[in-house]
Amino acid sequence: MKKTSTIIVICAAVLILAGFVTFILLRSKGIAQNPEETVGNTAGNLNNGGYFCETDDAIYFANGYDEGTLYRMNPDLTNITKLSGASVAFLNNGGNYLYYYQKNSSAASSLGFVVRVSGLYRSDLKGAHVVCLDKSDCEQVCLVGNRVFYSKAVDGQDTMCLHSVSTSNRDKKMLTDFQVNPACALNSVIYYNGTKNDHYLYAYDTRSDTSSLVAQYDMWYPVYYGDSVYFLYLSDNYSLCRLNLSSGELTKLSPGRVDCFNIANGYVYYQTQGEDPGLYMTTIDGQYNAQLAQGVYHNICIAGGYVFYQNFQADFPMFMAPIGSASVTTFDAAKEAAYKNMRKK
Repeated sequence: MKKTSTIIVICAAVLILAGFVTFILLRSKGIAQNPEETVGNTAGNLNNGGYFCETDDAIYFANGYDEGTLYRMNPDLTNITKLSGASVAFLNNGGNYLYYYQKNSSAASSLGFVVRVSGLYRSDLKGAHVVCLDKSDCEQVCLVGNRVFYSKAVDGQDTMCLHSVSTSNRDKKMLTDFQVNPACALNSVIYYNGTKNDHYLYAYDTRSDTSSLVAQYDMWYPVYYGDSVYFLYLSDNYSLCRLNLSSGELTKLSPGRVDCFNIANGYVYYQTQGEDPGLYMTTIDGQYNAQLAQGVYHNICIAGGYVFYQNFQADFPMFMAPIGSASVTTFDAAKEAAYKNMRKK
């Protein structure tokens, strides 16, 4: 009997040692590298909170009917599945992983309390194997190649400086001592509006970590689309404008002040201010305009051929419309999925 017990102990020790060695080897290898041109989400989505993110075969989103927790669905908006109990924003995808800002986590709720750990996280596409990349409050997150760029305050200061960390959770560093919104990325370059001395358009090369001036227009929320940059023009009461970077032609797309906007498939969606605010849709040349809804809305995200949005300062209802159509409905499938998960509790 003693001999059998000894053999069992030795086998268990060997298995534990093998598991530990495997863990160390996997950790040393890191995760699979993304192509350099990889960008985790569109600038329009990230400037609107990044609550939707597309891959080739799925859409990941923060379900407003379920406290903004992480869900997955097919591109045709079917088979909606809850992946996590964490409220998420700034969703990005690269390879077999998601990168996002986690507002809170209910992982410890079974112990009689809720642990709320805000920060930058990575998970697999099933919402599992979660790794914290930075336990800090973040504003804006964008995956570019094999680095995650994000804004966070330093040493309790108010300024949200640009930082980066590798996808394998290494080489964490501060890149600027002023605010940079990394949402707009293309071909390993981040396009951002200045915040230190002016609001001109700059290009930050992520390969060399250097910046250069692109255009001298006071702007906010630049979005590179086609051969042009779309932005809120500070010098013209935050109107929505398009700057053709080849010809230098500037075109005004909205009659008045705009709060937020998004672009996809030749259409621009924007929220106006004023006495009669509303959500509008226009073509990228500004030749066609249609109102989708009266009132104030935000979180204008685009995925799967649809535009999604919410009432200002309200998580639900979630509204949706096919791109190019003014036919608005509520996102009932997300509501039903949320209620189904609530009934399981």
